[in-house]
Amino acid sequence: MPRVSQDYMEKKKNSILEAALSVCKAKPLYEIAMRDIIRASGLSQGGIYRYYSDLDEILVAVINQTNGNADYRQVVDEIIEHSNSPKESIEKLFAFLGEYIQRNLSTVGKIQFELTILFANNPERQKKILSNITENESGQYLVERLFQTIHEGISLGSFHPEVSIEELFTLIMTSIDGIVRDVVLQKCYGMFQNEQVHFDEIRLLNTLCKAVLLLLGSK
Repeated sequence: MPRVSQDYMEKKKNSILEAALSVCKAKPLYEIAMRDIIRASGLSQGGIYRYYSDLDEILVAVINQTNGNADYRQVVDEIIEHSNSPKESIEKLFAFLGEYIQRNLSTVGKIQFELTILFANNPERQKKILSNITENESGQYLVERLFQTIHEGISLGSFHPEVSIEELFTLIMTSIDGIVRDVVLQKCYGMFQNEQVHFDEIRLLNTLCKAVLLLLGSK
């Protein structure tokens, strides 16, 4: 059998990942089986195993690729660099977070949400998948820089928190997680459609920002 070039191998692997991503958009991550990806890719079972050893290797590659394609860390740094105050940085970071969630809802947002369910039911797969994820999700980086900005604002005397920093950070994280969860459930799964409730991630993040600034005693 003739040897194939590295370029050919990479193109084949990328075509498999494209098929896998289409499956991830259409089906919950925790329900995906290798046969779904085989069917979407158009390859035989033996053909797909030539490039990936198992389902989790494909899922890891999809996660790394989607995180890499949604890498906005430089933009986050530029937002902070060009802001005139910690308050302005926080307002711009929350606004960008809303846009980030909206832009990546059907890929990064849906996958991250479903990973929590997959991991809760499969601790062994959690260990295997997490140990091979090399591309960090930009939303996590944004939140880290947000927390750094809050600390900086307190040290500069710009903020005078009315609650402990630990309580504030817990509020921010649980609120963001809740917003992402409900937006994903509504826009990716069609839930809450009969309750006349529309979850707008940008509007909700703006409201959360105002609440955080009030708790920080910002003027």
